[in-house]
Amino acid sequence: MHKQIISLISVVLISSSFITAQEHINTALNTINRNTLEAELGFISSDWFEGREATKKGAFMAADYLASLYQAMGIQYFNGGSYLQDVPLLVAKQPKEASITYESKNRSNTYTFPTHFRAERVPQSYNIEGSILWGGFGINNASLQEISLKNTEGKILIRLSGLPEAIGGSDLEKLLKTKSDREWMSVKNEMLQNSGVLAVLEYDLSNPYLKESFETNPNIEANSEKKLTKRSSGIYDKSLFLQKATPKRPYYYKVSKQMMEDLIPDFEQSLDHYLAHLQNLSTKNKPQLNYTSIELNTIADVQSTKCQNVIAMIEGSEKPNEIIVVGAHYDHLGTYDGYIWNGADDNGSGAIGVVAIARAFMATGIQPKRTVIFANWTAEERGLFGSRHFVNTFKNIKQVKYYHNYDMIGRSNNYEKPDSAVALLYTKSWKQAEDLCHRYNTDYKLGLKINFSGWDNPTSGSDNAPFAQKGIPIMWFHTGGHESYHMPSDHVDRIDWHKFEAIVKTSFLTLWNLANE
Repeated sequence: MHKQIISLISVVLISSSFITAQEHINTALNTINRNTLEAELGFISSDWFEGREATKKGAFMAADYLASLYQAMGIQYFNGGSYLQDVPLLVAKQPKEASITYESKNRSNTYTFPTHFRAERVPQSYNIEGSILWGGFGINNASLQEISLKNTEGKILIRLSGLPEAIGGSDLEKLLKTKSDREWMSVKNEMLQNSGVLAVLEYDLSNPYLKESFETNPNIEANSEKKLTKRSSGIYDKSLFLQKATPKRPYYYKVSKQMMEDLIPDFEQSLDHYLAHLQNLSTKNKPQLNYTSIELNTIADVQSTKCQNVIAMIEGSEKPNEIIVVGAHYDHLGTYDGYIWNGADDNGSGAIGVVAIARAFMATGIQPKRTVIFANWTAEERGLFGSRHFVNTFKNIKQVKYYHNYDMIGRSNNYEKPDSAVALLYTKSWKQAEDLCHRYNTDYKLGLKINFSGWDNPTSGSDNAPFAQKGIPIMWFHTGGHESYHMPSDHVDRIDWHKFEAIVKTSFLTLWNLANE
């Protein structure tokens, strides 16, 4: 009888503890609501912040605003006595001078910037020369090998932008269907980083006359009215680099059709033949070249500057050396030509989502077992520099067990017809990410239609990349592209509030489990 009473008391205490814990979680969930999300996102994506371009006044104002939200909830500083972490950068504007010279034994021809090509990622002046290598689209895998990595070191690569267009029923179509476009671009980028090439001269089949340069198509009449595109923001006139990071090759150029016609005899016919054989995964019909080497000369225009990450943390009660990082960039495309790129979805939604999760953690009144870091990254739009700086300088990066990313979590494809669709991209080997998000979305009747997408190597796309490159499992909620992506029309009045709130709640519940398992 005595043992039965003790057992009964134990059951009552456990049940009471569970009920109390659930009450704390419910209290936390109540802090994630449309009124708060709309108020904070509406403010940070207003005209006052001038598009939050990294290194500009609006971004510093946004950093101060986010820091004030963390301070109001009483959460711990990450960086000594401040929520702000300086990120030292170099700003590389368009080069002062640049030229590309084709050379062979009997002839040479020089092209100048910006008339015939665009030059990006130029952090330093240089003069380099290398033999030429045709690389097609730059795809290298077991089924399609456009480049032999045994023959790339020190070369200058001629590459086609994007992915090849496949004919229905072709071997190429079957191959391309095995991965998403984003995964194929990751394959291209990984090949490039492993190639050892000095530079890439890239030709865009959809933009042969480089509308961003001064070269014009003689067959098309000039349009006196400037049209807004996803590259209209002035941020594309300059590039950013981390100051202490060694500039990484390859150097990168966008070249014009005129340059390709000079480099490759019968250019259009040669290209058509190559693309036709590519349908059968054959790369034997590579274009012949008029020249044997290329010389690149560039005088850079570089200045020092900085921007700021905003970071807060809750130290773990039992496993403080096991860390979860929750992050989203807050920068956007700035103010140019009378337009403001407010970036409500990209990525005001993610930045405020991280703040909302931090507030929910604090509202439980319970210290999680693991340490949780909440980060709003800067300069994502210019090369993931805020998150890269954190990963490069955080002494305890091996203690980070998971990274959760937000980038564009507030929209439906058609903002006039809100839906419940969202993608969860995650490290494929980390099945727990899918299981937990599915469970909490279902158990709490949050109504999301989650497309689960596991990646073998999620080292591209957003601020998940620097963490994934360190072997840290990641998950990333993303509601997809839309007509306002990187356009001035990305306003707060197009946010799908129900979806936004449901994503943040699902994330909080998942992260709370991970922080206390």
